[in-house]
Amino acid sequence: MAGMANQKGLREKAASVPVLGYFGRVFSNIINLPKRNAAILEDLSSLQQAGVAAQEGSKKQLEQAEALYSDINTQLAAIQLNQDNLKQQIALLGEIPVQAAVSSGNSSDALFADDHVLDRFYIDFEDKFRGSEQLISKRLEEYLPLFKNSPVDFEKKPVLDIGSGRGEFQQLLKKHKLNSLGLDINHDMVKRAKTKGLKAVQGDALSFLQKAKPQSYGAITGFHIVEHIPFNLLLRIFDNAHRALARDGFVLFETPNPENIIVASAGFYTDPSHLNPLPPDLLAFALETCGFRNVELRRIHPVEAGEAEVAGLPAEVATRFYGPRDYAVVGYK
Repeated sequence: MAGMANQKGLREKAASVPVLGYFGRVFSNIINLPKRNAAILEDLSSLQQAGVAAQEGSKKQLEQAEALYSDINTQLAAIQLNQDNLKQQIALLGEIPVQAAVSSGNSSDALFADDHVLDRFYIDFEDKFRGSEQLISKRLEEYLPLFKNSPVDFEKKPVLDIGSGRGEFQQLLKKHKLNSLGLDINHDMVKRAKTKGLKAVQGDALSFLQKAKPQSYGAITGFHIVEHIPFNLLLRIFDNAHRALARDGFVLFETPNPENIIVASAGFYTDPSHLNPLPPDLLAFALETCGFRNVELRRIHPVEAGEAEVAGLPAEVATRFYGPRDYAVVGYK
């Protein structure tokens, strides 16, 4: 016991000597190195075991994540399929929904104007039943004040005449130095307008307006066209017309007046391309819902009846039979 104490004392004295102490500590570290290495290896083994366990846990989590990812991909594929179907349905609503059927010529639901085999027929029909170009031009003169009193510069913002047909209104505008562009779905009508030196393009109104730049036109007109168009598409045309109009520009649409019983019961259906008569208040309301302001109705072209024909008839009855055969609706942006 005394010997051990003496050895300890000698070590402490040796350690207190600077050089001997340094070498003593080095020698002690060398002696204890195997123990320290063993402890380090034990720690590394523990860490490795923990790492293996963590890796196994991560593997399970990874498998779960992959299964979830696969399930999400399946759901996304189903959503994408539904979305593609929805886009196709929306596209059909945005365009004339009978184009494919018309091109095959096999659909009884096809719009008359889309069947270009009938283009020539409709030109002959217009010549016989609409009236002479001179007569129509004379009637259209009543709209000139709308353009002459407008603040819009029609040289920079032309008039777009939808369903320009034989070009009567374009010729009238040209005569009064008002710039215009005609648009008609009928190929032969467009050719006829061009032979008169008028600017005209072939196409349907909705597609054309959808591609038009905002505020491109000073006015958009359509004489006896709205009754040829399904109502849901007509609303889209009005909406796109509002976007394509310049500030303070206006739309002007003329159509048969179903308030006149003769027009509503017989005259309207003489044209095989007509769909449904549109009551004046309905068409005015449609423009208002599409953003047009100061919408006004103009009932025009009453029957030229003699006093003897209306004598003894109540005013309401006389109006229904001899009243305005057409009306126009005007709306401003």
